[in-house]
Amino acid sequence: MSKRTHAFGGVLFGALIAVLGTVSIASAQSNVWRVSKASGDISIETPGAQPVALTASATLNPGDTIRTGPNGRVLLERGAETMMISPNSVVGVPKPKDGSAITTTILQQSGTILLNVEKKNVQHFEVATPYLAAVVKGTEFRVTVADKASRVEVLRGQVQVTDYKTGQRALVNQEQAAAVSMQGAPGLSLSGSGRLNLIEFGSPQRQCPRWRLLPRAGWNPLRPARSEEHT
Repeated sequence: MSKRTHAFGGVLFGALIAVLGTVSIASAQSNVWRVSKASGDISIETPGAQPVALTASATLNPGDTIRTGPNGRVLLERGAETMMISPNSVVGVPKPKDGSAITTTILQQSGTILLNVEKKNVQHFEVATPYLAAVVKGTEFRVTVADKASRVEVLRGQVQVTDYKTGQRALVNQEQAAAVSMQGAPGLSLSGSGRLNLIEFGSPQRQCPRWRLLPRAGWNPLRPARSEEHT
């Protein structure tokens, strides 16, 4: 092999490494939510560290949790996708699981979030609450977690909603809602305009995440939060 060929091979190998590094960085950045707007009392929690006040330049990385106080609101952006977190909410982004078909999971322990998710051909986005899971290909929807209840409202597109305790699931259309309550009859409850889809039956699933007990005065974002698990 000539020196020229060897040098060319070295340059090509170096270029390949650079491209792979760029792809890896882009992939990591694609899972990062950035603060677009924020107001009121908001904290961000990183595993193993005390909560700190959210700043305008903050990002929500895998493993982090955001907590808003009674007057706290934050708009997060990730490319074309947005997530509006309302007051008295606890929302986190877990680290991705190996082998999972879902590329983005949001753990909502309390409060209300409004999501606008980029449309794709496969189900790629999930919101997990203490009582139900909402999985989408791309849509706009609102999820609320209250004391012993969760609710999903679809503003655009469709959302697949599953009740953890009974395994019941249904496809919820635009201007419709699905709810689960620990009080009254178990299972999914559907409501809204137009024809409601049939509720299908599946296997019960493990509840995830735990519900965060909301204090009467609302969250103090800079204090550690208390968790409660309902079965």
